[in-house]
Amino acid sequence: MHDALKKLRFSVVPLPVEENRPVELARTMSVHPLTYQELPYDPEYSVYAGRLNPEKLSNATPDEMYWKVRQEIIFRHTGEYPFEISGPDALKLLQRIFTRDVSKVRKGRCSYQFACYHDGGMITDGLLLRVDDNRYWFAQADGDLFSWYKAHAEGLDVTKRHPRKYTVSIRSSVLQA
Repeated sequence: MHDALKKLRFSVVPLPVEENRPVELARTMSVHPLTYQELPYDPEYSVYAGRLNPEKLSNATPDEMYWKVRQEIIFRHTGEYPFEISGPDALKLLQRIFTRDVSKVRKGRCSYQFACYHDGGMITDGLLLRVDDNRYWFAQADGDLFSWYKAHAEGLDVTKRHPRKYTVSIRSSVLQA
C-alpha cells in the first residue's frame, strides 16, 4: 500500500440528488430502512458486507460512542447480511457449512456460528436463527458465504435466498441474559 493511503480512511456520505438525476445506477448497495434517523447527524458510513454501516455521527465523538456502549444501551442498524436457507435438507447443508452443531439450535433461538474452509481458515461468522423446523436465517459478517452454500448444496433439496430483511442490534456490556 502506498504511504499516502496509510494515513487516510475512506467513507461514504449521503448526498442530495442533483437536478432530478436518476439514482438507480448510483445506488449499488442496499440502504437500511432506519438510515433516515441518522441523517440529521451528518453520518459517515463504511461499506460492510455490501451494506452501509454507520461509522461516525456528528452528535458524538468516537470516545463518547464507545462509552455509550460500555455504560448504557444502544440500538443501531448493522451491516450484517442475512441469508435464508430452507427446505428438507437445510439442516444437512448447514451442518456441512458451520463448525458447530446446528441441530442443537431450537426453533426461535439463535446460535453464534462460523464457517471455515477445509484447511481451517475462517470464511465468516455471524448469528444463525432457526425460524422453523426447516428454515434458517444466517446474519453474516463480511465474506462470500453464498458461493460456499452453493458449492456444498449439490444434490440437496434446499433454497438459498436473501429474505430482504435488515438487521439491527441492541448493544451493551450491561445487558443481563
